[in-house]
Amino acid sequence: MAAPATASNPLMHPVRDLVGRLHCPSCWHAMRPADVLFIAEDPRLVGDPVAGADEPLRFLPSRFDLTGAAIDPEGARCTRLACPRCRREVPRPMLELPAKILSVVGAPGAGKSHLLASALWSMRRDLDRLGLQVMDAEPRLNARLHAWENRLFGSGGGARRLEKTETSGGAGYASVRIEGRTEVVPAPFVFALRRGQEPSPSSTLVLYDNAGEHFLPGADDALRPVTRHLGRSEAIVFVLDPTQDPGFRAAVGLPPVPQPPVRQDLVLAEMAARVRHHRGRRSDERLEVPLVIAMAKADLWATAARVPMTADPFAIGGDPGAALRASHVACLEVVRRGSPEFAAALAAAFDRVLVVPCSGLGRDLAHEPEAPVAPRWAAVPFVAACEFGEEGRLGGFRP
Repeated sequence: MAAPATASNPLMHPVRDLVGRLHCPSCWHAMRPADVLFIAEDPRLVGDPVAGADEPLRFLPSRFDLTGAAIDPEGARCTRLACPRCRREVPRPMLELPAKILSVVGAPGAGKSHLLASALWSMRRDLDRLGLQVMDAEPRLNARLHAWENRLFGSGGGARRLEKTETSGGAGYASVRIEGRTEVVPAPFVFALRRGQEPSPSSTLVLYDNAGEHFLPGADDALRPVTRHLGRSEAIVFVLDPTQDPGFRAAVGLPPVPQPPVRQDLVLAEMAARVRHHRGRRSDERLEVPLVIAMAKADLWATAARVPMTADPFAIGGDPGAALRASHVACLEVVRRGSPEFAAALAAAFDRVLVVPCSGLGRDLAHEPEAPVAPRWAAVPFVAACEFGEEGRLGGFRP
């Protein structure tokens, strides 16, 4: 007698639509869903010639169970997927949903990790307020971010300041053997992205956060292609720290500091050069990729600079373009007065720029290391970056 047609019967599950083509989020290898490898689950199948001696074997399966899971050579059921080139894990939602690539850039010490952790913490929780929500596509791949969130927003005591992002090693990068040579590839954060009243996610968000040193001249080469994501990013968030620059500090009334200034204009120029290089553009060509300048640590300077941060730009039913324009104009004036060289580099390289004030911490943890954080507009630059494009609320917005 045939099995009853019930929802619990795997044969009755609806067929999933797959994307026609995707790119590995680590090495950018282009592939079809049929090309992906599976990751062995049997503990005896350890050691992969590309991923490393301590990694489970990656394999192209020939046997599957009724749910579509692969059967590894020792008979274990496998569901995790990997790129056929670098053998790094590929989250399953990337086979089912189109990907939106977002790069986070900034000078060393600009506060990218603090801002990013605060922003994504808010984007997990505030769908009704932001009109957009992120969910882990594969939680184990975002473990580094989870640790940041726990440090900043956990209920336990202790210092809340995050460690500086590593320039190599650690959880942010991986060494793989490709065609006989060792390459260092980035380990991005990957989320399922849900908008507004959508019943389920409609895309994946692949987000890259490199150490600031990787955006200095000469830091990206064939063996360390860790910023190649700039060639495919649909938007870039540049974290600008006004407190690192003497001109900015003077423009907003902050006292001078003894350490030498960080040339954030040079980081911006190097980033623009890499975007042009990876996209095959002329060296004098202005770029159309949307650039959101996240002017960080606004709790220290926004009031003195008279930058408005009261209205919620993405309040339901509002016009985010109008709400963001006032703060953009005020911030851009501060940039022009405090760092004319940064303003010139910005105007020379990018056509679509939005400047947003924000604070990932809301307070100076150097003086209050155990105080609870109180972010202000931390998620706004990232929501804005996601909302450029035909389907986003900012559309073709040009401040």
